[in-house]
This record gives sequence, structure tokens and C-alpha cells, in this order.
Amino acid sequence: MRNAQNTPLTQDILKGDLWKLLWRFSLPAIIGMSINGINAFFDGLFVGQFVGQSAVAAISLAFPLTFITAGFSAMIGVGGSSILSQAIGSGNTEVQQNVLSTATSLSIIVSVVLMILGIYFAPEMIGFLGGTGEILDQGVLYYRITLVGAFFRIHAVAVNMLIRAEGKVKEAMSMSIVTALCNIVLNYIFMGILDLGIAGAAWATVASMFIFTIIGYGYYLMGNANYEVNPLSLSLQSKFAIPILKIGVSAMMMQIMFFVQQSIVFLVIKKYGGDWDIALMGTTYRVLLLMIFPSFGFAIAFQPIAGINYGAQIIERIIRGFRLFSFTSTIALIIPWTLVMLFPAIVLGWMLPEADFSDQDIFHVRMMLCTLPIFPSFFIGTTLFQATGEAKMAAFMTIFRDLALFVPFAIILPIYYGVGGIYYTSIPINIITIGLIVFFISRQFKIWRMRFSVT
Repeated sequence: MRNAQNTPLTQDILKGDLWKLLWRFSLPAIIGMSINGINAFFDGLFVGQFVGQSAVAAISLAFPLTFITAGFSAMIGVGGSSILSQAIGSGNTEVQQNVLSTATSLSIIVSVVLMILGIYFAPEMIGFLGGTGEILDQGVLYYRITLVGAFFRIHAVAVNMLIRAEGKVKEAMSMSIVTALCNIVLNYIFMGILDLGIAGAAWATVASMFIFTIIGYGYYLMGNANYEVNPLSLSLQSKFAIPILKIGVSAMMMQIMFFVQQSIVFLVIKKYGGDWDIALMGTTYRVLLLMIFPSFGFAIAFQPIAGINYGAQIIERIIRGFRLFSFTSTIALIIPWTLVMLFPAIVLGWMLPEADFSDQDIFHVRMMLCTLPIFPSFFIGTTLFQATGEAKMAAFMTIFRDLALFVPFAIILPIYYGVGGIYYTSIPINIITIGLIVFFISRQFKIWRMRFSVT
């Protein structure tokens, strides 16, 4: 019987040089996540170029809703990858064999419910976020079409996370890159050639996620996994499903909290601004995501290292890995961040070609992005908690940041600074959050050292 614990890859994760593992895992992960960031950027670019500013505002309003779907895919994927990587480290073959079938079953159930409810309540949700008239109609059309492919998105992303959990980051990211490139090409075909408007952007997303699903299934059908698994089986045993859901809920909360955060942002803009402010904020978020996706790449690369070493109870290696990945991720972010801070109008102008940015617009964007370089440690920290099964701590950090911190600042600052206040909220939030994550991680390291008698 194949056991992933005994493979050369797993042994390298347990004993190999961390610097070499960082570059071996991080480079493909960063490339893959950067492509995903470019993909989101191109979505806005094509919509802005081929449809217009109102369509950019429409997808900006629908964008937060897509994080509901992303939340469920993260719940299944992060939960599954956490227990899989720990099972690889400890040599538990039963868990290895049943994670995929459980993830598939959960994906089917969640996607059906989400698709039915989302399609039915789409007008109310887009309207709640501030959509009216043409923007409301376009936002509803876009969101409903993306929900048609809810299963493909949820399952494909979850499966990709399981592949990463083996330590096969290069293979997983190659699949993501192919999918993202397909989406870019399909966006151009559907909007630029077939002139399908905003519906073309949505159908491009659905089609690319379908391709992602097929590629992921192909990996298992060809026997590429390091452990025995039947990719066509379905299983919903509680002893596997419950741990997946318990651990994964923190990852889901991160995505759901982003939805809550974005909802509040657009409600505040609705009160203090107009359609232009919606388009500018939506575009700024896409630029922000483009910059931080490499940080997600480092977090993805760190996950199997943290999970597998935790399963093998090698705590000092996890601690060294956390410090190394946090430092390198921060340095990697500073370069694109510096360029965007120096030339924000040029970058924003690619998605809003007809816009005439005021000095105030540029100032607001810079304020929103100014503390971004301290944020990678938050991604690495929450990944550490998720990979090692410390789901409650990961969930606490996410909820605290987005509810206890973001909501009060997002409500209070616009009272004094208008629309600009919503851009300023990231400054105090990021500073407080990074202080807390450093404190809790330092405490967790002490707990692990005592638990596993490591000196």
C-alpha cells in the first residue's frame, strides 16, 4: 500500500534545506498566484476596455459576492489539505485515502445550495451593495452566470489545495496557470470578438473553472498522487468530514469576512459617494490583489511544510520555516508596492482608460496601500494555524480583524473624512493586526515547545 510519508518528496520536506524548499515551492506558487492576480486584473481591464465604466462598477459590486463561493472552496480545500498533510507526516493511510472523496461530496452539496440561493437572491444582494439601474442589471447578470459554475470553482480549487498538500506545489500551480491563461484568452474572445459584454466575462470564468476541474481530475485518474485514492468515489463519513469542516471554517471565515468588509465598503460609498467612487474602489482592490497574490504564493508553499512537519512533531523546523517565509514574502512585496505607490494613476488607468484621476483620488489610493508591506506575515501566520489544526486561532484572527477592527473604523472615519475615510481604515487595522499575529504566534511556539518537549 502506498504511503506518502515514505516518498522522497516528503522526506525532503521533513529533512531538506529550508532555503532550497522555499525556492522550490515558492517560485511555482508565486508564479501561479501572480497569474491569478493578473487574471483578475485582466477581467477588469477587458470589461473596462470593451464594455465601459458602468460595467466596471457592476463587476465591482458583484466581486464581493464571489468571495462567498471562494469561502466554501477554501473551507473544503484548506480543511482537507490540513488533515492530508498531517496524515502524510504521521503516516496515516486511512485519512490519505478518504480526503478526496469527502471533499468531492462536500463540494457537491455546498455548490447546489449556493447556486440555488445565489441565483434567486442576486437582485437583492447586488441592490443591497448599492447597485441601481443599469449597474444593478449588469451586476445581477454577471453574478448569476458565475454561479452556474459554482461546483467547478469550489471543487477545482479544493482539489488543487489537496495536490499542494502533498508538497506538489509546482504541479498544482501549473494547473492554476493554465486555467488563468484560458480565462484571459476566453475573456478576449467572448468580449472582444463575440461582443457578449459583461456576460462574456462571466462565461469566461465558468469555462475556465470547468477546465480547472478536468485538469484536477486528470491528475488523480493518471495515478499521480503519492497515495492510494479513487478519484471517482464519494464519501461523507463524519470522522473525515467533521475535521475538514472544523479546520476549514477559519479559511471560509477569511473569505466571508472579506465579503462583509467589501459590503460595508460599498454601502459607505453609496452613502458618501457615487458610481465613480464604486468604480475607483473596485479597481483599487484589483490592483491590491495583484500585488499581494505573491504573498499568497509564499503562504501556499509554506502550508505543506508546516502541516507535514507538525504531523511528524518537528516543531523547531516549523518555527524556522515561518520566520524564513514571512521575511522573504515581505521583501518580495516591497518591489511592486513601490512601483504602484510611485505611479498609481498609470496602473489604475489601464482599467479606467477614460478616467481623469484627481489629486485626491491618488492620495486616497496611496493611503489604502501604504501599510501593505506589513501584511504578508498575516497570511503566513493564518496559514500556520490552519496547517497545524489550530482552526480556532485562525478564525479568531480573521473575525477580529474584519469585525472588531474594520467595522468600527469603516463607520467612524467616513463621518469625518467622507469617502476618503474608507481608504484610511487599512492603516490602523493593519498595524494592530500585525501586532496581534506576532504576539499569538510567539505564544503558540512556546506552547508547542512545551507540548512536544522541544528545547
